[in-house]
Amino acid sequence: MKIARINDLWLEIPDVRYSFFDTPYAPHKLGTAVDVYFDEKAIFPFEEGKLVEIRRIRTPRHIPVSDDYLLIFEVGDVCLKVLHVEPELKVGEKVSLGDEIGSLRLSGFFSPWSDKHAHFELRRCEDRYRARGGLTIFPEVKPLVPVVGGREFEVIEKTSYLWLKPLKTKGKGMTPFGNIEGGLPHYRYGAIFDGKVAELFGKTFRPDELLPNGVGIFKANFGVFANGIKVKGVGVYCNEERVKLIGGDFEVGDVVEIEVV
Repeated sequence: MKIARINDLWLEIPDVRYSFFDTPYAPHKLGTAVDVYFDEKAIFPFEEGKLVEIRRIRTPRHIPVSDDYLLIFEVGDVCLKVLHVEPELKVGEKVSLGDEIGSLRLSGFFSPWSDKHAHFELRRCEDRYRARGGLTIFPEVKPLVPVVGGREFEVIEKTSYLWLKPLKTKGKGMTPFGNIEGGLPHYRYGAIFDGKVAELFGKTFRPDELLPNGVGIFKANFGVFANGIKVKGVGVYCNEERVKLIGGDFEVGDVVEIEVV
């Protein structure tokens, strides 16, 4: 599935969830990175490349993991930066679209409610490490999942957070919130893929900033309430029908009403 274009390169992945903006980190907010939630193994997302560098790096300790891997692949005349993948390749090995490159791992960069994923950025090879300065990603905007059509949800899974299923839907969008993606409000911003005005639970959002790829960024300066109780937030992803609820003491089978204030 082609999910984004960077210059003349297409980024392709299996039929899994992915996220451009449900994260607090600068490359995503700038429109230069994507996280892909592979099932187990990370898959190479371009036609061909070569692994040229492996680094073990220190991380913050948002969870009790103190390190991570940084992988660099040459892809034509640019470089692909990969994080959160324990490599199963050696430096110098060539890869093609769909090849396994390693196992997903936990990282100290993750929040306690984060799931394992691979982080991808394309960059100029002479500037391969920084958080800023990546090449702009142009998401392929298309109808992927049913859009939430009301305020009520059923709790269908409970881990360190809750997965919610909307009881009513209408049409299809990139995420269950239509063209909106983000961790709201816990990551302090959200994104609107078509850069236009959007609505969520009766609240209207207008972009405060328009990225070079046409995506609008807005400030998430509001609160989220579940059955009247203030929670940390809700998150949605591309190609994922469920809504993530962070906070709230609910059980599988409960019906939860969401408000944004």
